[in-house]
Amino acid sequence: MAATKKPKAAPATPWPAAPDAIHQEGTWIWLPLKGEWRDSTGKPEELVRQKFIRHLCENYGYALEQMRQEMRMTSGSRSARADIVIWETPAKAAGGAGVSPVLVIECKAESVEINLRDYYQGESYTRSAGAEFFIATNNRFTAVFKLVPGAPGDFVQINEIAKASDWGDAKRIEEIRSKLRVFNRKEFQDLLFKCHSILRDVHKMDPGRAFDTISKILFVKMYVERSGLHGTFTVDFLDRRASTRLPTDPQVHDGLFEQTKAYYKADDLFSATDRLEISEETFRRIVKELERFDLSKTGDDIKGLAFEKFLGNTFRGELGQFFTPRPVVDFMVSMLDPQEGELIADPAAGSGGFLIRAFEHVRERISADVQKQKDKVQADIEAKGLPIEEEEKLIDDAFAKLNEELLPSGDDNKPIDTRVGRLAWHCIFGCDAEPRAARTAKMNMIMHGDGHGGIHYHDGLVDINGIFPGRFDIVITNPPFGSNVGSDQKVGGSEETRVPKETSYINRCESRYGEPWRQSHDAMQKAMGTNILDLFEIGKGKKNRATEIVFVERCLNLLKPGGRMGIVLPDGNLNNPSLTWLRRWCEGKARILGVVSLPEETFSSAKATVKASLVFLRRFTEADETAWEAAWTKAHADHDATFNAQRDTLCGDLGRKVVTAEEAEVEDILAELAKLGVERTTPAWTAGPEPDYPRGIGSTRVGKPKWNGTASKAKEATKLKRDYMAAFDADVQKRSDAFWRELTAGLRAIDAAHDAALWATVREEFDYPVFVAAPKSVGITSTGDTGDSVPNELPALLEAYRAFETWLEAGAKPEDTPGFLLPSAA
Repeated sequence: MAATKKPKAAPATPWPAAPDAIHQEGTWIWLPLKGEWRDSTGKPEELVRQKFIRHLCENYGYALEQMRQEMRMTSGSRSARADIVIWETPAKAAGGAGVSPVLVIECKAESVEINLRDYYQGESYTRSAGAEFFIATNNRFTAVFKLVPGAPGDFVQINEIAKASDWGDAKRIEEIRSKLRVFNRKEFQDLLFKCHSILRDVHKMDPGRAFDTISKILFVKMYVERSGLHGTFTVDFLDRRASTRLPTDPQVHDGLFEQTKAYYKADDLFSATDRLEISEETFRRIVKELERFDLSKTGDDIKGLAFEKFLGNTFRGELGQFFTPRPVVDFMVSMLDPQEGELIADPAAGSGGFLIRAFEHVRERISADVQKQKDKVQADIEAKGLPIEEEEKLIDDAFAKLNEELLPSGDDNKPIDTRVGRLAWHCIFGCDAEPRAARTAKMNMIMHGDGHGGIHYHDGLVDINGIFPGRFDIVITNPPFGSNVGSDQKVGGSEETRVPKETSYINRCESRYGEPWRQSHDAMQKAMGTNILDLFEIGKGKKNRATEIVFVERCLNLLKPGGRMGIVLPDGNLNNPSLTWLRRWCEGKARILGVVSLPEETFSSAKATVKASLVFLRRFTEADETAWEAAWTKAHADHDATFNAQRDTLCGDLGRKVVTAEEAEVEDILAELAKLGVERTTPAWTAGPEPDYPRGIGSTRVGKPKWNGTASKAKEATKLKRDYMAAFDADVQKRSDAFWRELTAGLRAIDAAHDAALWATVREEFDYPVFVAAPKSVGITSTGDTGDSVPNELPALLEAYRAFETWLEAGAKPEDTPGFLLPSAA
């Protein structure tokens, strides 16, 4: 915006009547502490500063007379200006250089979480001014710190900002000083349980309905605080809203929920008919409990982990299957090591644990890279020897620009083109067929800092939105155990298997995902009404298949060539002889990266009795497929002739015995017929078609005996044939049948040996090391407890796997095999 003409008259009041507003005319804003108009062009931090000054006055009781703006401080050999400085009283603010302030505030025009390293100047200003407390604030977040005496550069975060009235109360200041952490996870978690109990006690809600309601209230709170329009969500806020409410208006809490639904409409969190269904009194009671906790100014790790724990304890029995223990989630994500720009999916997302951790994993990488860039920029600017204020402005501007890359969404809760924004809105996808689980996953991800846009209520076996075959770099999941996909489950046969037909949906997806999506969508439309099982190679024509088995194929199909997969599977899938076919089928589709057998208690708290393992695969690349086919070609070249000769010998020997039953009379008749040019033989064996899966040979086939040749004397031959049949009395037929059974059994044995030899050669030719381990402890007890005090071998196991990967990359020489830290690793 181009600069406008400077206003001539000063406003009559420090601020306009509208809440949280400041006086603005064009690009000019009024500075009450300076008593002047200032052009804000290119100075977005000025808006942050003026709004925070009003916030301090109206919500903390400070007077303008005890504040100063842009006060010159002495820091080292150079002088700089602090954004806002506050003294204990107006008199002390006017007392001159000998009176130290109590608060120093630094403001930045950005919306990312407070990064302490970005506010290094503020700490220096605070220390040089003789103050003890420092506040860092920006468009969305505020953090309060206490300096560590005698330790320049060292400060710790505390819980709250002191009010103006607190400074005369030494006991109160000591209380504020002693709260050396922000509102922590345990406190938030306990508050959620308390609110949950209020809903159950007052409104007699079952745990599920109470959870849904407290979740809705949390989203109202996030809307109020995140939108930046209303300030903190408190009972005072409700009272102010109620004071302007007309009798015909909805109750305050109902109106706020409608606004919240509109704010999150694109996220499909709430239906049009969703209501809070609680009284105004109950709503106020819950808001009172939550009011000292500002969601918009709290780290994602705190509120996310607390919400996750609250989820787990609330639903451990009812929806326990949707929660994979956090230590296992952390390990699986770290094993797969997702990178920036990679697409990640979980087709059985449950509460979203895998996707959340994958989002955090990549976001941490991005944050570390941004910090590295900021360190370099700061060093480069400081090396120029510029005046301190020019230096700081250049650094602040550079930091603000780099920090933009950490924003997951815009202030309007819409997608934003930043590094974390692209991660949140374009790289994370998941679905679950249980509606509460799908909604919970969205909420859980928002609590952890976004990444929720690709989560859907849908059956993970049917394509939806951006979840379709051949698209993903990583698929990570814990599919349902103990259930089946049956022939009664149809594409489009239920809400969770629907194939959307809305024009807006089709246009949006085609624009975003292109031709591959169009092909997927067309295939789903064509499959409408057919069995879901028929979408899969291992399900086609079957009446049912175990759900987790079908998900193995689904996950592999979703991957790009070379894509990586981590899946939790029952041990029976790995060692049950009846599932040999599944293991062989997988071998022909993907490389096995690792198998980690989990202790029995891992899923005990979720009421699961099945022992499970973590299986890591990499879908074949084109080179892998070529090598796999070459291995099969060699195997056939090595073994087919040998086993075919065995079939020839067996058929030649037992085929004759089937015809003669080793009966002398029968053999004499056949000899006479041979003189006439007629023989009775079993047909030559033939190879049946190869099975659809797994790879192997077809069953050898051989027909029943029949007459061959044209008799030179037809009448004589006919009589001999009748004699032959007559000689086949019951005893002779019984011996012949026994030889037939011996023949067919022998052919089956040759087939099995042939198949085994082929697989042995293929595995030898396509041989590669596989990481295998069986840790005894994985950070969770049989009662579901986790934490630092619970034994956990998984971090050490991850280090062992990294050593294994390095060994593979170096050529996997046997003499260089690493010595793993865990005795159970192999």
